[in-house]
Amino acid sequence: DELHKFSDGTLNDVRNALDDRLKGIQMQYLPTTIWRRRDKARAAAMIQAIDKMLKTRRIMRSLERFVGGR
Repeated sequence: DELHKFSDGTLNDVRNALDDRLKGIQMQYLPTTIWRRRDKARAAAMIQAIDKMLKTRRIMRSLERFVGGR
């Protein structure tokens, strides 16, 4: 339910895993469980939050490069 400070690669992996589970794609390494409507809504909200965080990071990095902060 919470997003912590992760690297972009880790956030992408988590987002892709959630998206795959939400779409019903079965993975060998993930156990199969029944997702209720609330679980699907929570996963969709997490995906949106991750996308927003990644977009903000990309914008900030681009702005820092433009200004010459790094």
